[in-house]
Amino acid sequence: MKQIEFMIAGTPEEVVRCAQTEPPATPGADQVLIKVLAFQINPADLLTLQGIYPRMDTTTQAIGNEAVGEIAAIGEKVEDFAVGDRVILLSLNNWREYRLVSTREVIKVSPFGDVLQQAGLKVNPATASLLIHRFVELKAGSWIVQNAANSAVGRAVIQLARISGIRTLNIVRRSEVADELEALGADIVLLDGEDLPARAAAATGDAPIVLGMDCVSGTATDRIASCLGLGAGLVIYGAMSGEAATIAPASLVFNDLSIRGLWLSKYLMGAPRDATEALYRRLDGLSVSGQLATKIDSVFRADEIKSAVRRARQSGVDGKVIVQFN
Repeated sequence: MKQIEFMIAGTPEEVVRCAQTEPPATPGADQVLIKVLAFQINPADLLTLQGIYPRMDTTTQAIGNEAVGEIAAIGEKVEDFAVGDRVILLSLNNWREYRLVSTREVIKVSPFGDVLQQAGLKVNPATASLLIHRFVELKAGSWIVQNAANSAVGRAVIQLARISGIRTLNIVRRSEVADELEALGADIVLLDGEDLPARAAAATGDAPIVLGMDCVSGTATDRIASCLGLGAGLVIYGAMSGEAATIAPASLVFNDLSIRGLWLSKYLMGAPRDATEALYRRLDGLSVSGQLATKIDSVFRADEIKSAVRRARQSGVDGKVIVQFN
């Protein structure tokens, strides 16, 4: 079978490869064998190839946070899944033509969904949903602010907030993306800059912003914090700038802000099974109905993985890069 892997860290498109390896064994009692159909390339995968993120499992050369597939075989004690069911994988190192996992590592999704959309369901939409619903009690009409609004998570935040009637202030680095984000449901789109807090207050009519989401870090953290109202929450879930988050003490002391972090992998490891199923069942339903969509830049075959990774790293990439085995 085909497996996407790397031996040593380095420039992603140079170290990644599509190799032939032995297929998995027959499923054990509580296992399922998944025929992987497609996967999405995420920044975390690229950082792992570069050696910036560590391998979480050193027993394999495989890689990959996400994948969608169909069950090809089940173990003798498996009752809730059947051959042919479409599933997303919660495990790691998923870029393999066949994947043998326990039943707890898969979530059933709709057989009528778009496979290319479901290939990216695990990480970005789930992160967006947790950002909106886990930290601050939001009501219809509440204001939230986020940077990196043109990212896959940012776009999902806009769409999910719109569904719940939550208003979004979206910070971007390129003005040409504003029309597209507004078409998704963004209420306000502003360019980042030193005077951001004043422009944010003017744009929202001084409405209190109760939740901030920071994926950039560095000085951007303080700009987001300075937009927030009294007692608001700030969630840091990324560091696209590569810099440590900085924030003025006055923002914390006089605005009584609370700061939290979000790492999806840690959440999934500790979340009850029914909560995880409910999260992905809702996201998959919204995807199937067309209310939630990930923008796709391009689709590659597995044996084109070097080209796919190179495209995913390019500054002009316009959406997600998807890879298919079939």
